Amino acid sequence: MYPMFVANFILKPAYYFRGEDVFQLITLYDDLEKGGLEAIHRYKQEKIESICRYALEKIPYFIHLKLTSDFDSGLGWFPVLTKSKIKEFMDDFLLSSIRHSWRSTSGSTGSPFLFPKDRDATAHMDALMYHAYSWHGIKVGDRQARLWGTPLDFTARVAKKAKDFLLNRKRLSAFEMDDVASKAFFYKLIIFKPKYFYAYANALYQFALSLERQAIDGKQLKIPVAICTGEVLFPFQREKIEKFFGCKVVNEYGSTENGIIGFECERNNLHIVPTIELEILNPDENGFGNVVITELNSKAIPFIRYDIGDVARFVDLKCDCGRPYRIIELKEGRVDDYIKCPDGRLVYDAILAYSLKNDVEKFKAIQEDIDLINISIVPKSGFDRSSEMRIIGQLREYLGKEMKIVFSTVNDILPEKSGKLRYFVSKIL
Repeated sequence: MYPMFVANFILKPAYYFRGEDVFQLITLYDDLEKGGLEAIHRYKQEKIESICRYALEKIPYFIHLKLTSDFDSGLGWFPVLTKSKIKEFMDDFLLSSIRHSWRSTSGSTGSPFLFPKDRDATAHMDALMYHAYSWHGIKVGDRQARLWGTPLDFTARVAKKAKDFLLNRKRLSAFEMDDVASKAFFYKLIIFKPKYFYAYANALYQFALSLERQAIDGKQLKIPVAICTGEVLFPFQREKIEKFFGCKVVNEYGSTENGIIGFECERNNLHIVPTIELEILNPDENGFGNVVITELNSKAIPFIRYDIGDVARFVDLKCDCGRPYRIIELKEGRVDDYIKCPDGRLVYDAILAYSLKNDVEKFKAIQEDIDLINISIVPKSGFDRSSEMRIIGQLREYLGKEMKIVFSTVNDILPEKSGKLRYFVSKIL
């Protein structure tokens, strides 16, 4: 479909009926950027004080803490929050009277997280996304080539296909990226003529390698921009993608809970976006420390000083792009891998999270051999043998009937020495 039609006759009405002023907020963020450092600083300080006062007056968890307000000393007087803390005290964090919808992380750290998101927060998240994408010439409604996960449930899959159609997207499932599927998707894109890729970094890298093996010229697509997100973007991946497709690779740093946190400009600098206040706690001698963020618009659950488990440092550099946003450098993050199937296929390991997230609190899968995966789980209430067999059936649809999948129930799953919890480990070289 034409981008203008999607923007004006699909997205605008959809946002209107959801009560989200996305297009007005796009203008707000455009104007803030033009206003420079002082405008950004003033805006963020007002938003920080507003969300903190709201939390202290409305949210039971923060009310019970009986914090003494000290808005002149930053956010240090608020405790650091974690995903596990919010899950444990969900009833005390949630203000259900606010119109909201439920979202879920993919369980990339082995611990899926179901949480509410109010309409004001999602409107700001989408508006900021469109604002950031405009740095690279991407407009609302532009055609997108998407390399991402696909729901396993049939009804959800049909709904996702309908949504992709309405939002001008063509999707290649990251769970089914063999050479045949990659070639078929490439020729669909030739007809579709997408303006940009939106993909897991490693998925797009593997897509490029698959097409290269088949002697297909990626430059035929004439896609100018590839937005890579969801995991670490390594230099060798960026180099291959840019060279093979002849496009600009842009790194997006974000989370399901809070949307975009940092976005790359034309100079490849990762700028902190104005919907987020970001702190670096306990920095080492090189300035790298724990990333803690405060989302400035979320009210169903205020994410104030939320530790997202990443490590970064501030970069004191005035970017040549001229944008008035601070720059950060990421040190580490989640690195996804592929499950190697008995028939030689590679399947993106996120299939595990998609299959397990509704039934378990935590999980860790280890591929012991080409035809054996052991999965340790901390099950949710109600998990039984039928749940196990259903999940095994789902996984075998993608991994093949020859794959042995063995479950074991444990009381807890400990993180790595680094503090990260890798949900998939392969012992196949």
